[in-house]
Amino acid sequence: MVLADGNLAPDNLIYSHRLRVVVLEVEMKFRSPDNEEVEAALRKLGARKLSDETIEDTYYNRQGTDFAASDEALRLRKHMGRTELTYKGPRVNASTAKAREELSVSLDDGLSATRILERLGFEKFLTVRKRRAAYRLDALGIDVDDVEGLGQFVELEILTDDVAGAEKLLDSIRESLPLGEKVNKTYLEMLIDSHV
Repeated sequence: MVLADGNLAPDNLIYSHRLRVVVLEVEMKFRSPDNEEVEAALRKLGARKLSDETIEDTYYNRQGTDFAASDEALRLRKHMGRTELTYKGPRVNASTAKAREELSVSLDDGLSATRILERLGFEKFLTVRKRRAAYRLDALGIDVDDVEGLGQFVELEILTDDVAGAEKLLDSIRESLPLGEKVNKTYLEMLIDSHV
């Protein structure tokens, strides 16, 4: 909305700004040799524990829509009595990390959200269940995961429009943690591969 003085209303300024700047989730994932050891190292670095919870991520597909081919995902996440709907865009070029647009909305009614997706022709494709300890170190999110059927992992992530700068930050933090091999696939992709 334009105000009488010709300026945009504050809510339109925010919306207009968000349209011009695409914020990406830049992430690196590693196998964890031992989640307790990783968490101890995080505490030594001064990371703050935000939560320890069980998460259920259900991914959806629709006939005629191949999210695997377009490298996109539509996810309904249930955790701590809350529901969140997330669209994950295709990965963008990044040299050492995975970067993609991620848009999420919190929902009060998970059952209605599921029904809306079903009415729009979406079908449940696969569900990923994990136990997650979430940490924050400045602007960096660190998730220590135990994924059902896959094992233990650590994800380092940051939301930014500067992919190169984020990769440098993630690389510097990874050197401070006892991490295993780097993994470039999503949990969904790994579970699909394990069922083939």
